[in-house]
Amino acid sequence: MNERVKIFLDGDMLERYLMDTTSPMESKEVEHYIEKYPEVKKTYIELQENLEEYATSYAVPAPSDLKDKILKQVHTRPKPVIPLMAITACVATILFGVMTFMIWRQNQELLKDRRLTTELIEELNDDIVSNRVTLQSVEEQFMILNNSSTDKYVLRGNTKARKLETVAYVNMLEKKSYVHVVALPELPDDQVYQMWAGVDGHMVPLDILKITKDNLVEIPYEERMASLNITIEPKGGSKEATVDNLVANISF
Repeated sequence: MNERVKIFLDGDMLERYLMDTTSPMESKEVEHYIEKYPEVKKTYIELQENLEEYATSYAVPAPSDLKDKILKQVHTRPKPVIPLMAITACVATILFGVMTFMIWRQNQELLKDRRLTTELIEELNDDIVSNRVTLQSVEEQFMILNNSSTDKYVLRGNTKARKLETVAYVNMLEKKSYVHVVALPELPDDQVYQMWAGVDGHMVPLDILKITKDNLVEIPYEERMASLNITIEPKGGSKEATVDNLVANISF
């Protein structure tokens, strides 16, 4: 479940929305979550049904003779004489109490709206920072790929992985290397593809290969790297290459 959705459901905003005690901004937020997230909509429907069942189960029909008893009491009880000033004072007190409550409730709603606005601004700032970092990374990758000192190497699979295709970019001046996984044949759940650098006759582990939403993934750069190799290893990767499971390699 999305962390933001979990935090929302752990709060009481959905229940207050059902009781019609949310502010206009809170109501819009609740309706947004109900429309966007199926789990929130499901919880909302369940709360509605529970509220209806609760109201039905505790509903008690009024006694059939209650009306007659009330009318009898009204007719037999003497009507009190209330001074006009007392009535005016009571009305004024009630109006003052209602206005005080309305002002207090309005202030509470303004405070909640302010907190919500602050949280939204913080989220936007976080997104801006994240996007800035991503943009800087993309710009750096673009500069490396278009640098005349960057070499491109295409690794294609052998008979053990015919459809495997990976493109590596290595810039020895900038000491940067990236890999673009084009295609990876499917493996059992307990196996992975792992890339290695050939350094001084030894295989140095670089990274576990997988299809990602990013076109390029930066991998560790190794000094005196003379080749790139891909093997099939147990899930989680290995510290030493299984040479018998070599599926692709290229020498510089």
